[in-house]
Amino acid sequence: MRRLIIAVAAAVLAGVSLAGDRTSGVFIFLAPDGTRRVINVPAAGSYAGAVPDGLTERREQLWPTVQEAARINGLDPNLVDLVIRMESGYNSRAVSPKGARGVMQLMPGTAALYGVRNVFDPFQNIRGGVRYLRDLLERFNSDVALALAAYNAGPDAVARHGGVPPYDETRAYVRTILAAYQGEGSLGTLTGGFGRPARRARPVELIADGERPLISNSRRSGEATVSRALAIR
Repeated sequence: MRRLIIAVAAAVLAGVSLAGDRTSGVFIFLAPDGTRRVINVPAAGSYAGAVPDGLTERREQLWPTVQEAARINGLDPNLVDLVIRMESGYNSRAVSPKGARGVMQLMPGTAALYGVRNVFDPFQNIRGGVRYLRDLLERFNSDVALALAAYNAGPDAVARHGGVPPYDETRAYVRTILAAYQGEGSLGTLTGGFGRPARRARPVELIADGERPLISNSRRSGEATVSRALAIR
C-alpha cells in the first residue's frame, strides 16, 4: 500500500487572536497549476460578527453559478457563498464607497484583469471573483485567512504587513467568515463537511488503497484511525 504523507500545518491568522490552534476541518484546494493541496481551516478567534443572509431569491438564482465556478477553481462553494454574503448580500448592483462593484465587489482593475466586461452581470462577476479568490489562495500559499484578508484589503496590504493588516474592518471580515465557515456563528453548521466543530490541528494522511484514495488522521499510539474516501473531481 502506497502512502503519501502530507503534513498539514494550521494556517495562522497573523495579527488576530486565535483560540489555540483549533481548526474547522480539511480544505482541498486546487491550485492553478493543477496541484492539489490539503490544508486546515484556521479558527476564527473572538469578536466575530454575523454573516448577512442575502436576499433568498437572488441567492437561489445564483447558487448554481457559485457551485460551478467553485468546482472549476477547486474551491468550496460554501466559502464563496460567505464571501458573497459579506461583500454584497447577493446584490448585483452594489457599489462600495471605494468603487468595488457587483456581487463579489470587484474593483474595476480586478474586473478587467479577469475578463469581467459587465461588472454588474452577476454571472460574470461571480466567475471573475472566484478566480480572483483562487489566485489569492495560490499567492498566499493556501492560507485561507490571508486570502480572505487580501480579498478585503488587497494583496499588497497583506504582503506589506506580513499577515492580516491591522485594520478593524479587515480583521472583523476575516473572523466573521471563518466563524461562520466553522459553524460557530448564528448560521449554524454549513454543509459540505467543512463546518464541523473545531479541533486541534492534525496532520492528515493520504492512503492509496488500490485505486481508491482515502484520507485519514495521522496515527498515534493507542488511537483508532479514522479514514474516509476522498473524491476530488
